[in-house]
Amino acid sequence: MSHKTKTKLLEAAERIVIEQGVQSLTIRRIGDLAGLNSALITYHFGGVAGLLERLCEDNIAPMREAWRSLDAPLPSGEGGFELLIRRWLAPLLFPAAFTPTGRALSVIDEIVSRENGVLSEKLTQEMTSLAAKIYQLALPYCQHLAPHELMARLRFIASASLGPPPRSRLRREGVFANSGEEAENQLIRFAQAALSPAYH
Repeated sequence: MSHKTKTKLLEAAERIVIEQGVQSLTIRRIGDLAGLNSALITYHFGGVAGLLERLCEDNIAPMREAWRSLDAPLPSGEGGFELLIRRWLAPLLFPAAFTPTGRALSVIDEIVSRENGVLSEKLTQEMTSLAAKIYQLALPYCQHLAPHELMARLRFIASASLGPPPRSRLRREGVFANSGEEAENQLIRFAQAALSPAYH
């Protein structure tokens, strides 16, 4: 029962974050949406801050696990560069932990951009560390780009993975599709073009 209660509270909080933003997140709203006594938030998580920390962890954990593949060797040639880009970007399109029609990255981004405490600092440091790692891995394939230019383009590519607003829905059509294999392939093609020698 305790696990089920926690899950319902996390589901409700995530839905509010995706559809309305962190600024709309209150103990009462979470409790009402979950159909539970709002006092259970304090009981299980110590408050909204604790719930947000758990929500962030549940969303970033699958991404973090997938990024472990960045430590694996890459094949030589162009295939290695495409694989590197795919290993980096595919996790950025993962669905939200409790809301299949939302994006994990959107949940994390919303919390980090609105919450100014220890949690935001921790997540920012983790993403900064990942960015530095991607930069070092991409450097051998992007000798045609100045270091500052490479870093800037990697940052723009990562930003593009969030997709255009509103970001509360996964399934769209055409150029704005942002889920599934086609979305991943679109993002990969965009990244390859952005890092191509043709545009240095």
